[in-house]
Amino acid sequence: MVMSTADSPQGAAAASAVVLAGGASRRMGRDKRLLPWGTGADGRPRTLLQSVVDRLTSVAADVIVVANDRPEVRGARVVPDAIPGSGSLGGILSGIEAARHERVFAAAADMPFLNLALVRDLLDRLEGQDAVVPVVDGRPEPLHAVYGPAVATAARRQIARGQLKIALAFEGLDVAWVPEAELRKLDPDLRSFRNVNTPEDYAGARRDAGA
Repeated sequence: MVMSTADSPQGAAAASAVVLAGGASRRMGRDKRLLPWGTGADGRPRTLLQSVVDRLTSVAADVIVVANDRPEVRGARVVPDAIPGSGSLGGILSGIEAARHERVFAAAADMPFLNLALVRDLLDRLEGQDAVVPVVDGRPEPLHAVYGPAVATAARRQIARGQLKIALAFEGLDVAWVPEAELRKLDPDLRSFRNVNTPEDYAGARRDAGA
């Protein structure tokens, strides 16, 4: 995959990155984390999950994969769910609590087109707020967002109530919402938010990546 200038590594920040890798991959029909995705800088074949981790190591000094089955991955720590069965909200909670830095960027394991310039910009926007959350098509993107420690406290409270919707954890927090127009300045086509959920998604993503 050819990286653009905007995506070229410029040094990792004093921040953590969390990759949520606990999904069931039902729509894909097989474990999408293990789907082939080119080769790494070391010449070794890599998976979709490894490609996401590799990109984030260019942005964050500390990369964490949240998964209960400990998938094979290089360059990241693997931690289990702090509260099993709590979905993506629990994954975010687990990552924040395991993070070595207060700024935490969270993404899903099936987002191979993360725009590093945009990720850096979102990290830089966290200045006293509890979270920085992009908004695309009028909807928040909590699995491409930056979180501070207060989000973990809110997430634990929501999970204890049996409410696993991520948006509910934002209530009462200081959230910086980033509008789509701001996102497009660095990622005109919003490729950073593209997921690979189905075989068709995977085939299209490989084609667009030049695989």
